[in-house]
Amino acid sequence: MPVYEYVCNDCGRQFEVLLLRQETAACPSCESADLKRLLSVPKVKSSSTHELAMRAAKKRDQAQAWERVNEQRKYEESHDRHG
Repeated sequence: MPVYEYVCNDCGRQFEVLLLRQETAACPSCESADLKRLLSVPKVKSSSTHELAMRAAKKRDQAQAWERVNEQRKYEESHDRHG
């Protein structure tokens, strides 16, 4: 069963759907059938792509952690001034 990528012409959402033979897709957001099928790029996995993905995920997680720490610090500072 192939996975197809679509963009909804009504709401603009881009999504993937797994379709059986002659099934038709519908947008998961607005349920419109007015869709444009996109060219799908094959996904190739190897040890090097896995390593790159893991590095990117670690970098993203670290950035999100710093963002949470900074938001917590700002929250605490703003409440210390008012308390």
